[in-house]
Amino acid sequence: METNHSKSRDMKELKARKIALKQEMEQIQGGIETSLKEVRHGVADRVRLRFWVDKYPLQLVGTALLAGFLLAKRKGRRSGNSRTEETATVVREPSHSSFSSLLMDELKKLVTQRAVRYVMQRVEEAIDERSKKQE
Repeated sequence: METNHSKSRDMKELKARKIALKQEMEQIQGGIETSLKEVRHGVADRVRLRFWVDKYPLQLVGTALLAGFLLAKRKGRRSGNSRTEETATVVREPSHSSFSSLLMDELKKLVTQRAVRYVMQRVEEAIDERSKKQE
């Protein structure tokens, strides 16, 4: 009789242990899935430009201004050497490159204005948040 009772108790303990292990396994699996989602979102965020603009707005504007300045200076040196050739070409026939350079200059201005506006908006939001926290 005791052997049947002990076998029955052992089976109940085994089933209870099996259920506990299954629950623990599901918890671990859920934790792994959550961690993978966080990693996936973290990587996706770091690939997006907006993440970097939100995290480092002033540094990016400074970098963009410096890059623009260096490119303009470089372009100025190139065009300075062949200014007489360009003038002669423009006088003879209208050039499509002058139109494209004007278009590019306007696009650069527009992008710069929007970038500065966006950064200023983010800075104002950060200042507002800090002032709200201090109150």
